[in-house]
Amino acid sequence: MASAVRGLAQGCGISLRRTHSVSKGQQYLQFFGSDALKRLHGCAIAEADRGSDSPCNGLAQPLRRPQIGFGNPQAPVVFISPSPLDLSSTSNEAFTEWLEHEARLEHHMTSETPHPYFQYVRAVLTEARRRMGQKLDKHDVLDFAFHTWAVHCATENPDRVTEGAINQCVDRHLQGLLTSISPQVVIAMGGPVARYFWWRRMRTWDGWGPMTTLHGRVLDIEVANRTVPAILSVHPYQRGVDLHPDVIGRAIAERVRPQALQPTELKAA
Repeated sequence: MASAVRGLAQGCGISLRRTHSVSKGQQYLQFFGSDALKRLHGCAIAEADRGSDSPCNGLAQPLRRPQIGFGNPQAPVVFISPSPLDLSSTSNEAFTEWLEHEARLEHHMTSETPHPYFQYVRAVLTEARRRMGQKLDKHDVLDFAFHTWAVHCATENPDRVTEGAINQCVDRHLQGLLTSISPQVVIAMGGPVARYFWWRRMRTWDGWGPMTTLHGRVLDIEVANRTVPAILSVHPYQRGVDLHPDVIGRAIAERVRPQALQPTELKAA
């Protein structure tokens, strides 16, 4: 059974922790469903076959194995980046190397490693906890948040993700993913993701501007016939700006029930 779960998880591109990889793999397969993950696995190959006709041209590579994301898929908060955070996270390496990579990710999320994304998310949740009269736990960034991306083809620069790629990949994958996760709040990080949700909600570019001015703006979006707040945020990789994670943390605290940040058991959808 363990080898079967490992093999299916490898084919689907699921991130698993080294310490309890089989149980985490079973949980992810139960939650998301293997069929949906297999379709996601084929995205990069399908887009590469389309060549210049694909809005993902130059991003999708046949040997890249898309990841669904990492963290707790039943968490109240979902952080969405334009594309995967790390090129190596979507490489077609041996499964044991995937486990080692995931172990390093967990270390980054729970230590003081100076990685911009993990520092930023930790600061956001610290502020949200503080406003709720709670203290940040070391594992909150994994236990109470899920981290995923709109375009499942890695690029070293999130700004290279085109509007066409965002539109296609959100319609194809992200909407179904958000329906399964059913978050209480979405953090749209970076211009490409924010533009998608802005147009979907506003249907006009009136009021649109740089992310430094839209940082903290909240839009109501529809997810599985529910209205969910989407908080627009600059991307942690954006240089030369004060990111103000406290702004995003305050917005989360105003929209997430304090009891939602209490331990729960991962269950199948």
